[in-house]
Amino acid sequence: MVNSCKVDKLHNLQQELVRKVTHLLYEGWSQVRLLRSSADCGNWKDQLQSKPYEISEAIFRLSMDLAYPVQLKPDEVRKSFFGQTESDFQKFTLMYWENSPYLYRKKQSDLEGDAVFTALHNAFDLRTPDAIIESFIHGLVSCPAIASDELNINSFLHEVHDSLGAPVKYRQDVRVVRTPDQTSTGSGVEEHFFDDGTVFPDAAAFVEKCKGAIKNGFSIALRGMEFRSEKIAAVASALADLFGQPSVGANIYFSPPRSQGLARHYDDHCVLVWQLLGCKKWKIWPNTRPILPRLYEPFHSLDGLVDDSGGRVEVLHEGDIMYVPRGHVHEAHTDLDEGESEVNASTNYSLHLTLAIEVEPPFEWEGFAHIALHCWLEEQELVRSPGSAKSKVEEQAPLFALLLHVAIRLLSDDEPTLRKACMATAKLPSLSNSLRSSHRSIFADILDKIGSNNNLKDALRSIELAVKARNDEPFQWMSWLRHLPQQHGRRRIDFSDVLGRLEELIDMFSSDRERASSDFADFRSSFCGCAVYDDARREFEALLVMYRTARTRYAKGMLALHGKHGG
Repeated sequence: MVNSCKVDKLHNLQQELVRKVTHLLYEGWSQVRLLRSSADCGNWKDQLQSKPYEISEAIFRLSMDLAYPVQLKPDEVRKSFFGQTESDFQKFTLMYWENSPYLYRKKQSDLEGDAVFTALHNAFDLRTPDAIIESFIHGLVSCPAIASDELNINSFLHEVHDSLGAPVKYRQDVRVVRTPDQTSTGSGVEEHFFDDGTVFPDAAAFVEKCKGAIKNGFSIALRGMEFRSEKIAAVASALADLFGQPSVGANIYFSPPRSQGLARHYDDHCVLVWQLLGCKKWKIWPNTRPILPRLYEPFHSLDGLVDDSGGRVEVLHEGDIMYVPRGHVHEAHTDLDEGESEVNASTNYSLHLTLAIEVEPPFEWEGFAHIALHCWLEEQELVRSPGSAKSKVEEQAPLFALLLHVAIRLLSDDEPTLRKACMATAKLPSLSNSLRSSHRSIFADILDKIGSNNNLKDALRSIELAVKARNDEPFQWMSWLRHLPQQHGRRRIDFSDVLGRLEELIDMFSSDRERASSDFADFRSSFCGCAVYDDARREFEALLVMYRTARTRYAKGMLALHGKHGG
């Protein structure tokens, strides 16, 4: 009954009852998993062949809306990561955010009173290297990917109903990797301990293999810690609120002495690195590109990007936090110089947590511009006199808006501001009025750039090529716009399938290009002169809530499959 109904129907269930039932389901599911991995009980295996996934789906569904007791406020996390005063975070945002690396060194006395660090530190058994591995590897299940713009949890469950609670999968969930000869010229080549796609149904055997890998110089990188640890989930959620983003990812890295795990690389997201145990030396190069890398886009070659003799070098000690902006090439290893590490067997190993602030496309300033255009167009429909006939230009407005969406996208390829994260709905400290006022200034500057930019020919050319080839793949980036409300008074644009409307647009320009170009220029000028920041911000916040709701439900479901049932 739980698995066959829509998830919204589960809202009316009493939470305390749900917790008890979920706990019982988890106990039963654990026993079924043991039976399936056993060499005995052949008859039972046949009978239980489909049961584990049915039980795990029920656990996931029941847990999605439970209130979790482990919660942190954005201000608590802000103080722990950036300093006690509000001006510390304001300084970080204005000087370092998406611009340059930042290091926050913590004194031992500061760590003792830091509840966030203490909670994370206590989440692992730090007595021995083997104990550390067991504390974060034991009992794992796979965390299947959810599409970045998938806000319907029913659709996600339909896709993965027969794989929820499956064993971890190599690369998707975990990597066991080393980069030998890290001191030689060049970035080195990664070696992996397991083959791509390997699954680990025998959890105990997997743990033992990881222990052996560590002894041979491999590092363990486990993804999705925000789905596996309620303490890390609380930190990630508070950071997402602080920066006004849908979610923050979390990975844990455990490295042996004199080793390098991942090869030199850059990320398409910003990271906050928190050293939980031991020391690690980092080398970071400046970002030579003016445009920040966009999430999910292909990575560029590192050739010519870095000079081996250059780069900033920092050694992180226990409690230190370092920020690395997206696009900055970096590498890290535990091959420290004499005097850089304490003489202690446990601290010769390094354990650090990375928190990835992934800026999804709707939540860049480019996304804010698209939302502003959408809101302005909807407002034009509302202010028109009821029952009055639409003019030809009004009928063409949705097509002009579609064209302007494409033009804004092309502008973002060369305009650095549009690629930056929009923090218009970030839960900033109360005194950060200068940060809030800067958002209005940025928006006004973006409107000026859109109004003065003359890339109509480029936008039309890209549309013509797509229409001619009957291929709308180059415009799939705008599919997230389908989540924004549209008035019923006009022909709706299906942003998941825009090819037909793009074809109408090309026909309109083909019949009278000069007139259409003039009308489009007027349309663009009206938008840039009349778009309202507060309207866009409200819609931006509503979209953020939708994204956050879907991500939070997914996270709660996955935490329950790791034995965290909401207390």
